[in-house]
Amino acid sequence: MQSVSPTIVDPGPVTGSEDVGLLASAAGAPCVYWLLGGADPAGFDSATTIDEIAARSKDLPSNHSPMFAPVIEPTLSAGIGALTAAATIWLQY
Repeated sequence: MQSVSPTIVDPGPVTGSEDVGLLASAAGAPCVYWLLGGADPAGFDSATTIDEIAARSKDLPSNHSPMFAPVIEPTLSAGIGALTAAATIWLQY
């Protein structure tokens, strides 16, 4: 089993969006598709493997569910930090 970081998990290949890559290619624009979790981190405190994270995530509502309600923190700070870091690096080129 793969060990995981408390904040970063590589879920492996996933179907994020069917058309986002096509839109970026048509526009000649670079594209990155991130999956940003919004669940309460306390629910994952003792999870140490991808399998444990998957088991705890399976019943969480997806972003298209009316029950979807990400916790504001650390979701917002993590997203802003990731976007800022990526933009800073990309804009240096």
